[in-house]
Amino acid sequence: MQGTRLTISSILIITILLLLWNLVVIHFLAKWAYNFAKKYKDIPAAYIGRKIVHLFGGGITALLIPIFYEGYYSLVTISAFGLALYTLFRRKYGLMYWFQIRENRYEVHFALAYGIILLVGIILGNLWIGLIPILFMSFGDSATGLIRAVTQKRHAKSWEGSVAMFVICSIIGFAILGIYGIIIGLIATFVEKIPKIDDNVTVPFVTALLIFLPDLVL
Repeated sequence: MQGTRLTISSILIITILLLLWNLVVIHFLAKWAYNFAKKYKDIPAAYIGRKIVHLFGGGITALLIPIFYEGYYSLVTISAFGLALYTLFRRKYGLMYWFQIRENRYEVHFALAYGIILLVGIILGNLWIGLIPILFMSFGDSATGLIRAVTQKRHAKSWEGSVAMFVICSIIGFAILGIYGIIIGLIATFVEKIPKIDDNVTVPFVTALLIFLPDLVL
């Protein structure tokens, strides 16, 4: 995908707008989703709020990266690290209960993995090594999480959620890498299902390795 080459001032304006958008998602959209989910018995509302942040914050940002950020991808990594620090700070000083869960720091891991994996792609000279894992993490993992929250009424792995993740990841993978992208989507789905390990770390890093694998072999 060919990006649109913009001036640095335009890029900075877009970056500020995206940061503001992510804050709106965190403080308003996710909170609304949390309050809506609270109306339904046993649905883990904070988990719903977290997936809304992944979808509408991380996901929309990821879609805009190849369109606007050609030559300035590092600005997104800096922004991701900044949001990771912000969420970590709020865990200690004012927990955002509508999507932060005291028992784990997965939302911090999400932002850190977002920045790190994109930086890896930049360093290796292939944006898709960083971007495809982010898309899997933002859209595929969020789909499986939302379905599980509704059907299982708790934060638990289930096959119906895994099917949803595979469908979305295979579509993304095929659109960019063809049949190999579907294979990567399938492997990422199985990796996500591994219990007691944060898939915000395993899914993006395993996916990035699989995308880079043909370059290593060839």
